Amino acid sequence: MKVRLIVSLAIALLSLLIEPVRADSPITSTRFADAYQDDALIQAARKSGILDLKMAEYLSSPTNPIDQKAALINALSWKYEGKSNATLYRYFLSLTYGQKADQLDLQALTADEVFALGYLTVMDDYFNPEPAIALLLSAKARNQDSFTVVIVTALAQAQATRDWCQVWQTTDAVTQARSLKQDMRPPEQNELFWTTCALIRTIANNSPRLYRKNNFEKVKYFFKI
Repeated sequence: MKVRLIVSLAIALLSLLIEPVRADSPITSTRFADAYQDDALIQAARKSGILDLKMAEYLSSPTNPIDQKAALINALSWKYEGKSNATLYRYFLSLTYGQKADQLDLQALTADEVFALGYLTVMDDYFNPEPAIALLLSAKARNQDSFTVVIVTALAQAQATRDWCQVWQTTDAVTQARSLKQDMRPPEQNELFWTTCALIRTIANNSPRLYRKNNFEKVKYFFKI
């Protein structure tokens, strides 16, 4: 099972280096909802892929941990043609705060709500990450110690570049930062997320050799498959 997982990730990340289309990319390739399948609502999010009222309330509730909120959004996932979960959450927030959906006052929202809106935005339209980055940076400024907030923000920023060395530098700096509160489930519970981080590092270190097509045998060597 582990070998199959690494092979599939290697193929996905190699395709990004070869093809111009960013269907596989930092934000879409980094899955960690698998580690949170003990949460029934996260299971429901994965099954439906559409934000509903209960999920929106979950994202806005101050009692739910930030990593579980991020896992719910991760479970909602993405589509090549785009999704509308951020729009749905905007309407929920507009009703909650009595504001226009397209003119939300970020200072009135909680830091978690701004984070959720930003993460939903980049998952909905990962070809255009800039609007989401602005939201996530705003959330990060209010929650600078959270590993979950900082790593998702870093992945969104990495989404804006095709330079995998920069992607690695951005994400690796976060995974190595000891000052951050490790509020995401650890490697033994969240193997897919941490394996993806390791693959990004390997691709960055070996990218000149990986840019050639029909190079999967060398990819297998690099990933020790």
